[in-house]
Amino acid sequence: MTAFYVPGLAGDARATDHAYGEMRRQLELDLGRHPSSRRIVSLWTRRGSVDCVTQVGSPDPLRGGTVIAIFDMGPHQPFVVYRQQEGGCGDAVHEVLGCEAYSVLEFDS
Repeated sequence: MTAFYVPGLAGDARATDHAYGEMRRQLELDLGRHPSSRRIVSLWTRRGSVDCVTQVGSPDPLRGGTVIAIFDMGPHQPFVVYRQQEGGCGDAVHEVLGCEAYSVLEFDS
C-alpha cells in the first residue's frame, strides 16, 4: 500500500497536488488530450526490446533519473513517464511509451 506522492515533495500535500496538476496540464498541451485520473505508482511494460518495471520514486530503468510520475492517456492511448534528468538538474522530461502494459499499480486513494 503506497500513498500518493511526487518525489521531492513528500509531506506537502498542496505542493504535491499542484506539481502533479501542472504535469497533467502540460501533457494535455503536448499530446492534445487530458490524461486519465488514475494515479499510477508502477508500470510493468515492454519499453523498446526490454521488459521492465518503471516505478515512481525509483530510477528509470532505461534512461536514469528519478521517475516522478506515470500517466495513462486513456484507452488505446500511450502511457507517459515523467522523470528528473540524471543528476537531478534541469526540468523534468517526459517519455511517451506504448499503450500496452503487463501490469499497472495505482497509488492508494
